[in-house]
Amino acid sequence: MKEVADIVVAMPLAGVIWEKYTGSRTFPTHNELAQLAFSLYESRGRQDGHNIEDWLRAEQELVRRYA
Repeated sequence: MKEVADIVVAMPLAGVIWEKYTGSRTFPTHNELAQLAFSLYESRGRQDGHNIEDWLRAEQELVRRYA
């Protein structure tokens, strides 16, 4: 289920494009981070052992979008 405050991120590597953020939040949700981190994992061919790297990259990308 989508929330009104979902954010858009274009990640060519992950093939993810989300809706543009129009809400008043100034930070990404846990769900947004998890979705992007999982997309990064899938874009790498589901190669294990990079979960922290994926999460931190997702956080970095999304925080930049909210800035």
